[in-house]
Amino acid sequence: MAPPTTSFKLAGPMFDTPTQVGLGFAEAVNRGLLDLATFEGSNRIKEQLYPGHGRVIGNLRSHVSASKVRDYLVQVDAGEARYGANLIYSNWVEGISSRNKTSVFKGYGMFADAHEHMNNNPKLYEEYIGDALIEAFD
Repeated sequence: MAPPTTSFKLAGPMFDTPTQVGLGFAEAVNRGLLDLATFEGSNRIKEQLYPGHGRVIGNLRSHVSASKVRDYLVQVDAGEARYGANLIYSNWVEGISSRNKTSVFKGYGMFADAHEHMNNNPKLYEEYIGDALIEAFD
């Protein structure tokens, strides 16, 4: 006997192409996620980079940004999306380099802090993605 299967078909203006109703569902969610990653992720990291705390000339700070990787996935990094690779010393400043294990400097954990902030505040998702969906289908 074949196992039972269930399938769903999503149809309607909300799931149609963007040309029919402004932004489509995926585009609206992607925009909301990118806004979330930019304002709550990369800006939070940049706030932690100040003179005496990871900022010497501002190069790392200028490389931190958020970008869309694919639908429903965004990434905050230290230059990988824009320049092809993160700054060579960004892992050390973050504290995830193998050199941090033997060094007195254990890193600042700015990316980890931003990640924790975004994951532990579900209202942020409602705010950014919800607003993008409301705008798209208003």
